[in-house]
Amino acid sequence: MRKVLIWSMVFLAWVGCKRTDPVNPYDEVEVVQNDNPEADDLVPGSFAWLQASVFGPTCANSGCHDGTFEPNFSSMYSSYNTLVNHPVITNDEEGTFTYRVVPGNVDLSLLHERLTVFIDNTSGVMPLSLEPDSDWPENKPFYISQIENWIQAGAKDPYGNPPPNAGADFPPSAGGLVIFPAGNTTNPYPRGDDQPGINPIMVNATQIDLWVQVSDDNTDIDELQSTALRLSTTLTDFDSAPSYSLVYSSPVTALDFSNGEALFHYKATVDLSGAQSGDVYFIRTYWDDGAQPQLTEIPNAGSSDVMTALFILEVN
Repeated sequence: MRKVLIWSMVFLAWVGCKRTDPVNPYDEVEVVQNDNPEADDLVPGSFAWLQASVFGPTCANSGCHDGTFEPNFSSMYSSYNTLVNHPVITNDEEGTFTYRVVPGNVDLSLLHERLTVFIDNTSGVMPLSLEPDSDWPENKPFYISQIENWIQAGAKDPYGNPPPNAGADFPPSAGGLVIFPAGNTTNPYPRGDDQPGINPIMVNATQIDLWVQVSDDNTDIDELQSTALRLSTTLTDFDSAPSYSLVYSSPVTALDFSNGEALFHYKATVDLSGAQSGDVYFIRTYWDDGAQPQLTEIPNAGSSDVMTALFILEVN
């Protein structure tokens, strides 16, 4: 099974890959080796699964769509944000395409065209090159069918939300969660491994720090407002659950849900010293980028079981 690389892309350049060696901002940073789900734990056809199974391992090559230029498939959020309702750079001679992905319309999505058809005056059918261990050649028809299914079903985001309209501001998106003993940033709590699928993060009955990785398209993350986290003992009742401030802090570098290196800036400290072994807590985070009509809740009632499971902790 492959680690979730949740979201780089299957076409190694829209204008052509530059085989350069960009500076990696994490080269001098020690990355916390927290564990995250594997691709086989995800739902086929979901965006998280596409990122883990197709986009990440096929297209996030150095100098290509690793953040060197758009589309940027270096993280779950940047992949989604630079695809869905995002204006194209290249086009066919007739100017058929307006956006890279048009929710609900495969034929008008340039992403699909670049994977299946040679367009004149472009670099060619994507991907242009593959890693030696790529499974794209043998699985290409299946992968393309899953991309088609995702587009046709509305190109929902990783948490199952429909995309904003073209030109609208995207809401914030949480791409990772890592939990430490309070004041510690080197020894994260692990996920359990006693059950199939995505297990809760196993914590001690003590004071803990919950770090969340968040991104936004137009608002600097240090300017997000009303950042908070709620911890509930039930999956459905968060209105009465205690709320904790998520405070912007000097970051820790850890693996996000796509198993990519990311900066985690927001921290909430929670006292679980009164908890009992076996107690389970469900987590929801709340963000305001100043552009949405209401707080962005992650995960929310419409999120899939898989994505909800990423935000569960259990007391040892």
